[in-house]
Amino acid sequence: MYALAQPRTDDPLAGLLLAVLAAVLFAVGAVLQHEAAELSRTARGLSLRRLIKRRRWMLGQSATVLGTVTQVVALAVAPVAVVQPILAVTLVMSLAFRAVRNRTAPLRLELVGAALTTGGLAVFLLAAEPESSAGHGPPSSLEVIFAVALSLSLVLAATLLGHGAHGALACGGVAGIAAGIAAVLISVGVRSLQENGWAKALAGVTVWGAVLVALIAIVAGQQAYARGALAWSLPALIVLDPLAAIPAAWLLLGEQLEPGSAGIWVPAALVAAVGVVVLARTGQPHVAEESGPAPDESGRAVPA
Repeated sequence: MYALAQPRTDDPLAGLLLAVLAAVLFAVGAVLQHEAAELSRTARGLSLRRLIKRRRWMLGQSATVLGTVTQVVALAVAPVAVVQPILAVTLVMSLAFRAVRNRTAPLRLELVGAALTTGGLAVFLLAAEPESSAGHGPPSSLEVIFAVALSLSLVLAATLLGHGAHGALACGGVAGIAAGIAAVLISVGVRSLQENGWAKALAGVTVWGAVLVALIAIVAGQQAYARGALAWSLPALIVLDPLAAIPAAWLLLGEQLEPGSAGIWVPAALVAAVGVVVLARTGQPHVAEESGPAPDESGRAVPA
């Protein structure tokens, strides 16, 4: 964490590598949390008592926390528009991890989706040339509060849709929007820390706003995993994360993409988004049947 307090020097390559590592950790966390949430559902919805007793949920949470820390470090050394799109690799990694756990070989369509996602992202980053704006001032407290309120309102609205594909898609989408906004606020908070030190940064609203929006995104993601298949919730989360983060970074941080190459990076981004959807729709995750007695409402006899 000491490194976060040093003056910012943009290093897109380091940020890219850290973002890939974060994507791997997020993928492991997403698959484990989805499995745990699926196994913790009751007729009345998700049972938190069952959920927190499962080892795979705790391991998934640990992987997600480590991924978040890695993402924060990436945002400290590279623009948001470099870090957040790379996190789309999470879906490629999650499907690979799921294939290993289920002992199944990747389908041909999955390989096509992976190629579209990674190829589209590579072209996007090379053509868009994301860069930070040194002369852009920090967002106001009112702007930060508005971002927090917007994230919370979207999540509350999505949770009203119930279970099934629509509920999973909606919760996954708003989780992605909240995650994108949180990434921008984290970047603002890191800049404040680097420029003003810990005391002043923690006294402002940006750091705490980033923490709150990140927690909102986690809650929305957990609801999405419990409301339907990962094939619905995860692509919505992954696609809408950078779609929310890039304009938010432009508004709050002044980050810019190369406008002269928009004819290249816009189609490339669309290709990557198509790849994400292809990957997500190639198959439904299956949670293996667990041995042992089913847990009752008190949470006893809960398997891993």
